[in-house]
Amino acid sequence: MKKDEITCYFSGNIGTAVRKLTDGFFDEIQEIRLRVNRPAAVSVKNSIRYITADGQLTYNPEFGVIADYRDLQKTFEAVCQYSVHSFQREITEGFVTVRGGHRAGICGTSVIRENSVENIKNISSVNFRIAREVRGCADELCNKIFGAGLCSVLIAGAPGSGKTTMLRDMARILGGRFKTAVIDERGELAAVMNGIPQNDVGINTDVFDGYSKPLGIMTALRVMSSQIIICDEIGSEEDFKALYQASNSGVCVAASIHSADMDELKRKGIALDMFKNIAVLSGCDNLGKISFLGRGADENA
Repeated sequence: MKKDEITCYFSGNIGTAVRKLTDGFFDEIQEIRLRVNRPAAVSVKNSIRYITADGQLTYNPEFGVIADYRDLQKTFEAVCQYSVHSFQREITEGFVTVRGGHRAGICGTSVIRENSVENIKNISSVNFRIAREVRGCADELCNKIFGAGLCSVLIAGAPGSGKTTMLRDMARILGGRFKTAVIDERGELAAVMNGIPQNDVGINTDVFDGYSKPLGIMTALRVMSSQIIICDEIGSEEDFKALYQASNSGVCVAASIHSADMDELKRKGIALDMFKNIAVLSGCDNLGKISFLGRGADENA
């Protein structure tokens, strides 16, 4: 990650402090969070620390540099490339994808119309989630699963176990060989900005950016003649119906789901027969490490 991909969005005292952070800190930081009239915070290996005025990290919030309303507003405007109205759809979704594939989450006062968010005003928090491509992390899994050709796979794991990172690298690998469709509902896989994927998801990969998973899957089936469809964090009944239709149409699917282990996955009551393989990833300290690899129809096979 290039440091200025993130630091360019901060101004004032916050910007000065963030730019003083060393490259070593940036290698570890998972999130940078600004809250109005509170110290700027970062997440490092699932612990919270605070940025000091001289660019250090501390566990004591009293030493953290304070983000005021002007800092939040200027950061928000920079994230929206100083054209807030052009990012209205992203704002109502609660996040904007920025250069480098990073994601700026936005929190404030919602403007509701007909049971949906029409706008967010009075921005009170901005959270930068740092995106990192880990090229090669899916090599072992792809070799095991796709050695004999394409098939469907479900990747399960707890939050922070590396599911999205694994799927992103899988798209890069498969997209080098097959016609691949990525359904990127939340922008976390390809991180499209101005129509251009910020992450390497393969030269033969078509990205359906901002599509809901059911709509994206059905559109890919109709118009792209994809050989495999990849999507992140499935969960709704509509998601599974669309995946089944893809599977019944002869298209392989690769998807991820929140489940820490096979027992939790079974408790969800999900029909797993469409997946030839299920991979369960270990916890947060073992990014992408496979703790279980089995068959969907018979996990003991």
